Amino acid sequence: MMRIKNAFFLRVVSLLLVYSFCTPCLLYAQKPDANTLLLQNVTSGSSLDVFLEPTPYPVEVNESLTKFKISFLKPGTNALQDHVDFNLRIYDNNSRVFQATNSTGQPEVPLHATEGAMTVPMLNYKFNQAGQYRIEIPVYGILFNPIRPEFANFSLNVFD
Repeated sequence: MMRIKNAFFLRVVSLLLVYSFCTPCLLYAQKPDANTLLLQNVTSGSSLDVFLEPTPYPVEVNESLTKFKISFLKPGTNALQDHVDFNLRIYDNNSRVFQATNSTGQPEVPLHATEGAMTVPMLNYKFNQAGQYRIEIPVYGILFNPIRPEFANFSLNVFD
């Protein structure tokens, strides 16, 4: 009887190990499909790795609203970082054309990614001109602790 319990325990542990090593690959190592682009950068203070996924991709002028999914990861891992306070800003020629927190009615209060990733309607934007845009994601807090703001910046080409 003891031998059966040990064999069962070893099987469960081995399955858990395989699952724990494969899950991050399934979540983040996949190549984006034709309708998405996965951009990655580290914040200026190296506290987080940030993934930005604009959809649909390629982004086209006046085509449709572009949705942005943002994922915050613990540095150098595939583990999502819970409870991140942030914003998303879009710049065209150094002029701010969008700020996600303006959509909440409280532009000075950061957004909060409870589980480390967020795609919500306030992260949608319709591009009116072709060109290269800069997307800035400032991070203001991690795990309910304020930090000196750190920034992840991305370039996004918008086509006619």
